[in-house]
Formats: sequence, C-alpha cells, structure tokens
Amino acid sequence: MVKNDSQESWSDMAFFFVPNEMNSKSNVAEVNSISSAGHQMDYELNNGVLFIELDSELLPGKQQTILVEYSLTVPEDGLRLTRSENNIYLAHWYPMLAEYDTGWQVNAYDPKGESYETGYGDYAITYRLPDEYLITTSAPDGPAQASSSGTLIGKTIKDFYAAFLNPADWQVTERKSGETELRVFVPAESAILEETAELSVEAFAFFEQNIGDYPFAELDLIANDGYMEYPNIVEVPMDEALLDSILVHEIAHQWFYYLVSNDPYENAWLDESLTEFSTGLFLSDYYGDEDSGFQTAQAYKASTTPKPYADLALDEFDTAAYYATIYGEVPLLMKGFFDQQGGNEAALEFLAAYYEEFQFRRVTKQQFRDFFEGYFEGDQQEFLNSWLQT
Repeated sequence: MVKNDSQESWSDMAFFFVPNEMNSKSNVAEVNSISSAGHQMDYELNNGVLFIELDSELLPGKQQTILVEYSLTVPEDGLRLTRSENNIYLAHWYPMLAEYDTGWQVNAYDPKGESYETGYGDYAITYRLPDEYLITTSAPDGPAQASSSGTLIGKTIKDFYAAFLNPADWQVTERKSGETELRVFVPAESAILEETAELSVEAFAFFEQNIGDYPFAELDLIANDGYMEYPNIVEVPMDEALLDSILVHEIAHQWFYYLVSNDPYENAWLDESLTEFSTGLFLSDYYGDEDSGFQTAQAYKASTTPKPYADLALDEFDTAAYYATIYGEVPLLMKGFFDQQGGNEAALEFLAAYYEEFQFRRVTKQQFRDFFEGYFEGDQQEFLNSWLQT
C-alpha cells in the first residue's frame, strides 16, 4: 500500500527494481503483472526504474494498493543479491518505492554507489523455506534460532534486507548494548567471533552515547565480506585486519543513511562522508589518539586526486575520485574544521545536535548548510563553499 504524502497528485508511481542491474550477466528478475483492485496496470521497467501508470490520479493524502507479481532467481556469486552455497542474501530484491519531491527522484542504476533512494515504510514479510535457516533481516528477528517459516513485522524501515543462513555454516553470539540486542554471525571456521562482537559493542555504544539513541531493538552483523549497510543489519569483514575500518563504518551508517536519510545519488557525502568522519572519531577515541582514526580517510585521499566539490552526482565521479573525495577529502576537511572548534569532542556535539534535529528525516544539501550556519557563530560560507557548490 502506497500513500501519497506529497502536496501534488500522482499520475504514476516509480519504484527501483534493480536485481538485473546488480547482476547484469543474467536476467534474474522478471515482472509478470502489475495490478490494483484486480485491474491490470501499464508499466515500464528500464535501467532499474519501474514506472507504473495509474488509472486515475492519486490525490494528496490518499493511498492505493499495488500488487506486483514477479519471479526472481537468486544468482550465485551475485552483487549484494546473491547465493553462496546454502546461504541466501536478499538485498534490493523487491520493487522499492522511490522518493517523491516535486517529481520522482529516480536515476539509472550506478554500481559505484547507491543510486536508489527510498523513504521510510512499514513491512510485513512472510517466508516459507525448504529447510530451517537462521533468519537475519531488517525486522526484529528475536533469538538466533533456525526456522523454516514465519512472519516478520518491521516499522519505519528504509529498505528491507533479509538473509537466510545455513546453521551449519555459522557461529553466533548475542550481546546487549543499551536497549539493543546485537546479533553477530561469523563463519563456523572463523576465529574472530569474540573480536567482532567486542568491537561491535564498543562502536555501537560509542555512537549511541555520543550521537544519539538507537530506537530499535536489534542490530544484526553478518561477517560475509559484504561491506554494506542496510536498516538494522550490516555485512562486515571476515578479516580481523579490516574490522576497524569497515565494521565500524558500517555500524555508523545506522545513524547516517538510515536514521538520518538523504539522496545518495546527488549528495553521497551526507551519508558516506559523515559516516567515515564518525568512524574516525570513534577509532581516535578507541586508540586514545585524536588523529589515529583517520588513517583510512588519508589513504583514500592519497589514492588519486579528489574532485573539487563533494556534491557532484554519482555519474559525475569516476570510481577512484568518488572514493578519494567522499571517503577521504570530506572527512578530513571536517576533521580540520573541528580541530579549530574544540577537537573531536566538539565534532561529536555537532553530530549529536544534527542527529537530534533530523532523525527520521530526509536531509538536503541546503538543510545541512543552514543547520551548519546556525550551529556555529560567525559566517561559515567560506568553509562550506570550499567543498560544496553554491
């Protein structure tokens, strides 16, 4: 069911449906029919964007139920949406409603970053499996026990991830941090279960205490080398040497990407750069050195010449410059700015105020600029204009 929360009437709806774009070597998904109240609807799927033509305009405040029937084959060794032996990882596996802001905010799929922007919604997912699996999803899953069927209810979720894990392949530990259960899944043969769990708890507690409360009961961490964030679940490294730089980064994304949202195609810096900056703040505190946490950002910046501005659209970056700019240059610029404002403690105070202001909201570049200007005394235009276009 889709509700028109805009101030304009809709003649169509737009969804991101990207399984084929993520796995371009094979056609893994096919739309069979789309209907509403039993009436077939016209639609077009192109470059990962699904447009559905409405029979009559959907007025502001009104809602409509759309039934999309499709088939999906999860590919082996796919990108994000993948099957690995008897483990299934479902990322972006369904039509995801796009954001509407004086028009549908849609772009062709671009694998170097997140080219799909989704808003918050409520989900009810019913699953039936041929065997018992460990269930890890964006909804609260409860104790890590194998199951073959059930229904999951998740509220205020940006997009819904699900993984079904073969119990024989995994070892699990569950840790409590504040009001949130952290469920950590690492391969059965791995020797880093404790290290992964301990660092996860340390990072999570740091972000919750210094930036803001995490309002959900559960966060899952799967060590499958996915290196990706989803609501209430992250895919993290199997390699102990990468835990600092990647595991912490993916946990920080729960605050900047999920709990504070933005358009990752036009302004990836609003989630990726703030996340990497937050990661550096945690690691600096963790190792007792205000600068040591920013080594990854320094490496990204040194890898190639960054772009002069961070607020370029995703298709305006090549891959190397994207990482050098978004993961390297911007976190280091912010580090330098806050070094003049009171150091890392002042940076965390700013992030906490920003989080409190925009939790469960979609932030634009202009809103960030206005908040930044209002937070600090004096004119901050020179600093902001040095890396954001006017």
